[in-house]
Amino acid sequence: MSEKEQPRLASALAQKVVDTIAPTINRNVNIMNAHGVIIASTDAARIGTHHDGSVEAISRNAIIRVSHADGSAGTLPGVNVPLRLNDQLCGVVGVTGAPHEVEPLAGLIALTVELLFAQDYEHSRSARRETEARDIISALIAGRVAPEVIDRSLAAHGLRGPKRIEAWLPRSVEDPLLEEPAKEHRRTSWINLSGAYWRMRAAHEPTFASERMDEERFLVSVPVETAEELMAETEALRVLLGYPSLVPRQAQRRMWSREIAVAIARTPARSLEHAAAPAQQLNEEQAKTLLVVSTAASMSQAATDLHIHRNTLVQRLERISQVSGVDIRQSSQSLKLQHAIYARAAMGQLHIF
Repeated sequence: MSEKEQPRLASALAQKVVDTIAPTINRNVNIMNAHGVIIASTDAARIGTHHDGSVEAISRNAIIRVSHADGSAGTLPGVNVPLRLNDQLCGVVGVTGAPHEVEPLAGLIALTVELLFAQDYEHSRSARRETEARDIISALIAGRVAPEVIDRSLAAHGLRGPKRIEAWLPRSVEDPLLEEPAKEHRRTSWINLSGAYWRMRAAHEPTFASERMDEERFLVSVPVETAEELMAETEALRVLLGYPSLVPRQAQRRMWSREIAVAIARTPARSLEHAAAPAQQLNEEQAKTLLVVSTAASMSQAATDLHIHRNTLVQRLERISQVSGVDIRQSSQSLKLQHAIYARAAMGQLHIF
């Protein structure tokens, strides 16, 4: 429902309000919709009939007080109070009785109805937005929907401009961060699909609680503008999630190469063992050392990241060459060994990410 759409009172909720309030006040209570039709009442026979007093209250957008009964018109003394929802006139509450006695009561009932309907409206709206987000993310994961359809859905959902898609493998499905509500035009809520939790957010919107990131496995796409780019990013994340051991925690992200991880994740399972062979003799410390060196700006930076002396790092690299039989001074050979390390990680033989 768009912001400009006319709010609609649900008859079931209206009747529930009447049934709850009426016994305690011993008055006839009616709730009318924006067309003056009774949708809830203490007199079931009146539901679905037209209420003249409410029509005047709606047309004048004011409280209408009826001081005298009119047998020919079928009206009784009472008060009709306009109802507003989302700043729009959407109905009327009518209470029978002497106006000076029931007007405060009618006002209180109207306020109660407005609060309950606003709560129900927001709940329904939130559920609808979550369904829309689930449909969009499902379509992105499936990858079989035309890009223009995705673009229209994103625009309707309010996610325009640069955006990211995120995937999270929480350590606990009861993590309170999974309950973070959606923020319209900024992010969706977390959606559980294909073995992970997904959400979309505007590129400028921060990722989830930074103090929690170090031990959490999650993936974040680069900022994208078009549906084609978003579909490509989602496909890469989906492939990586097929090998959770390749999904890095924040603490290991600096030594992680998304390009190599995606390449290994897309390698046929039957070929992984062959791809892993060059790194078969490396232990986890040696594997981590090579990856840190391959992503650091310099040897000095790599030594700092590993918390070791530079000479110790040189000795480790020499040992890695000896154990693997690979001359890691050659970039192509070093890259082959890195792929082998990722292949072993994918198979669960190395736990480094």
